[in-house]
Amino acid sequence: MHQHELIEGYVLEIISRSRSVQSRCKNLLSRDFASQAPRNLAKVLIDICNYLENASKYIFLSIDWENKIIQKIEESLNLLKTTDFIVRDLGSHIRYIDGAQTQKLPWSFIRPIERMVKDFLPETEIMLRPQWKYNYTIMTTNLYDVYHYYLSRYFNYVDGKNPEEILVPLGKSFYIISFPSIERNNILLHCLIGHEIGHLVLKKYFTEKRSQELLQSIRDRVAAIVQKNIEKSIKDIIPDIPPPPLFVHSLTQQMIQAQIKRTMEIWQRGLEEILSDIIGSFLFGPAILFSTLEIALQDLDGLDKVPNENNNYYPPWRMRLRNIFEVVKDLKLLPLPHDKFIEKKIVNSVGKRFTLIEEIVGGKSDKEGIENEEILKIAYEEIEKDIPQAKTFYTNELEKLIVKSNDFYDHLPPLIERIDFGIPPNACEKSIHNRKLSTIVEIINSAWFHKLAWDDNLFDPQGAFNNKVLEKRSRMNRLTLKALEYSDIEIDYINK
Repeated sequence: MHQHELIEGYVLEIISRSRSVQSRCKNLLSRDFASQAPRNLAKVLIDICNYLENASKYIFLSIDWENKIIQKIEESLNLLKTTDFIVRDLGSHIRYIDGAQTQKLPWSFIRPIERMVKDFLPETEIMLRPQWKYNYTIMTTNLYDVYHYYLSRYFNYVDGKNPEEILVPLGKSFYIISFPSIERNNILLHCLIGHEIGHLVLKKYFTEKRSQELLQSIRDRVAAIVQKNIEKSIKDIIPDIPPPPLFVHSLTQQMIQAQIKRTMEIWQRGLEEILSDIIGSFLFGPAILFSTLEIALQDLDGLDKVPNENNNYYPPWRMRLRNIFEVVKDLKLLPLPHDKFIEKKIVNSVGKRFTLIEEIVGGKSDKEGIENEEILKIAYEEIEKDIPQAKTFYTNELEKLIVKSNDFYDHLPPLIERIDFGIPPNACEKSIHNRKLSTIVEIINSAWFHKLAWDDNLFDPQGAFNNKVLEKRSRMNRLTLKALEYSDIEIDYINK
């Protein structure tokens, strides 16, 4: 009797939590959002919780209390606990929807970036939201897969919709991308979302075949390093008494497997970041080079921090900048074509920034730290082998979206000029009969080029801070956000 009452009370709490999630999601549906993605997520959470609520009722009512089969009762209780865990987890996802409200986002940027993703990942939905942590990140777990896994175990407990029907609003893939809350209106940095989008297409390169090739390539080299280190350690610790051969063999094999696993982890983490940078560079051109440098300069550990377990084996910033720089150079986006720009201040300022970055990436101090650690050296030798073929692979994959130098520099100067005159750079209008709608890439790059022409005038000759520069920066961001809005509206109008 007591167990019956306890479990019945537990079902009440599960249903109460489920109703709370549904209520909060329904409340959020009345708010303003820049795109449909947050609404779709809210609707799915409501339907999932309703589904789990019905499942909880069925599970409780199906318990055979008369025969008091302890094992069956325990199984039902465990399933109810699992249901409760899922409901609580879904409750934590409400924060994504809450954060995606229009007033918390660079709202005019949202639909253009969603369009860009749809161009090469047609079945993928993304949702942007701010985070307090200062970082651009993507939750690489596909929420569609997570929710489908949650629901699949309850199919036999609920009549009506199956999991696939409930999850239709999410498409086949649904990802959360986060940006630093304090950079909401700093549109120039938001091209770094191109790097996060890059993570979504990496699976096509990281195949099982490549993993097997890597394993074959590194196994003997890692084994030799481990063998050498163990022999040295044994001599240093017990030079006169050799340990049992079986013990040495067992220890060696364990260490070899551990270091092979570590080498493959270093390889994957490093290559993931570098390839995401390369993909972002294909999509956004020079803007992502300038933005990455700004983020890199914030790192207290500098540009050459050696990849390690504590920093999740991230490659050094100098190496990442080098690969972005090479892509931009390969795309013939630098040096600037002087004949395209009437305003020489732009040519000089942007050229100066390119030269500065070229000097930074020309240094080799990032490689020195890696070469001093044998396992890191092996992993990064493999990364260097992968980069050229991965570039070729993604050049073909993203061919239509890659920045083209001729078109890019034909359209950019008039857009920069519009910002100078306080006009949103939403279209390149060389004449009344010669008008081209600006893309998100052109708009953000025009703002970057415009900024580089004046952001070195922070102090006057007497050393006083020039507050007008902050006003100019704010004005530039407003014009850029407004351009994204106008461009998006016109695309909708054209497509109707």
